[in-house]
Amino acid sequence: MNVFRLGIAAVLLAASAAGAADDTPVPAPPVAPANPAEKFETTHKVVASIDVKGEKGHTLQTICLDSKGRVVGLVAPPKPYGAPPKGQTAEIHLFDADGKAVKNWKVPFHATAVNCGPDGTIYVAGDSKIAKFDADGKQVGETVELPHLAAILKDTESLKKRAEVQLKKEKEQMVQAYANAKKSMTEQLKKLEEKKEEDRTKTEARQIQQFKDIIKQYDEIETQYKNRTVEQVVEQMTGRMRVANGMAVSEKDVFVACGDVGYGYAVWRFTKDLKEPKQVLSEIGGCCGQMDIQCHGPDVLVAENTKHQFARYDRDGKKIGAFGKRGEDTDPKCFGGCCNPMNIRANGVGDIYTAESEGVIKRFGPSGDFIETAGVVKLTGGCKNVAVAVAEDGKKLFFCDLPGSKFHILEKKAK
Repeated sequence: MNVFRLGIAAVLLAASAAGAADDTPVPAPPVAPANPAEKFETTHKVVASIDVKGEKGHTLQTICLDSKGRVVGLVAPPKPYGAPPKGQTAEIHLFDADGKAVKNWKVPFHATAVNCGPDGTIYVAGDSKIAKFDADGKQVGETVELPHLAAILKDTESLKKRAEVQLKKEKEQMVQAYANAKKSMTEQLKKLEEKKEEDRTKTEARQIQQFKDIIKQYDEIETQYKNRTVEQVVEQMTGRMRVANGMAVSEKDVFVACGDVGYGYAVWRFTKDLKEPKQVLSEIGGCCGQMDIQCHGPDVLVAENTKHQFARYDRDGKKIGAFGKRGEDTDPKCFGGCCNPMNIRANGVGDIYTAESEGVIKRFGPSGDFIETAGVVKLTGGCKNVAVAVAEDGKKLFFCDLPGSKFHILEKKAK
């Protein structure tokens, strides 16, 4: 699907450039509207911002808290949308609750998710692997393959059948989509070419070449889709499963969110010794490669960002309830934007905190009822991971600023 997105992006850019009038003044770029949430009453305020830098240009990707209330930062290359590139590594950076660096250590693979168990064990996953570290950064046992991969890859016939269905659907939808778009471009090109050369404006002269280039791109991408094989689809499908999009740890279980076979995301459950893989959720919608899960006691919380809600499931994947609703950005009780909430977290007293791409942190009660807006942080960029971590007593919040490679510390305001 990346080829499709790139093609469309190229078309949109070219078409917008082609449509520019010769003598029309270029308008000033629009000023981004103020974030309505900045006017919300909040219980916490930012008291510190901690820059995090790793080796080889690695940046902060996500955060959590360990059992001692310290900030655990995963520092790594950006999370891939498909199969992870080979040879990448990551780092764990540990900070105290005030943001002072404590220590850091290397992770021997491209990690994309981190979380901590109640016993202080730090779990790191990504690139089809998972490793455990103690509170001091010493690795516990060997790095092992994510247990669900072996279970999936073992059933090759089922994988092939799913890939065949997906490939058939792709070819029907994408080839037709390109054919329709190509027809439209060809008709526009024909109209321009029918004009006498001396009657064409400078813009129209540019458009002729741009439309030809776009049509050529369509032909190339259409050919790629027609020539796509079942084996290529299987590789793409399993590539997504190798990326750990999220991870959660309870007293007895480890959960990992990854790409599902086909579309959407799946959640797998393992034992603490990383055995007995069982898929408990499938076909969960997630926007922009983002799928966050956390534990709430023995249960699993899922930030269902495409539905503008979060949901709670028991350890076997049975739905307990869904909470939150879509609404205007000006209503603190609602989730606005393209796809929110992006991230979720529960604290020691059972309250649930959600985080949105626009830097908004909201607090809900254990039953899912909205309580208040906890904090608002100024961020740049669009849809992204905005991991939030919460002290056991709720007095401190920690917020991941992915574009800035930093985390913000928020403290409860004095009454």
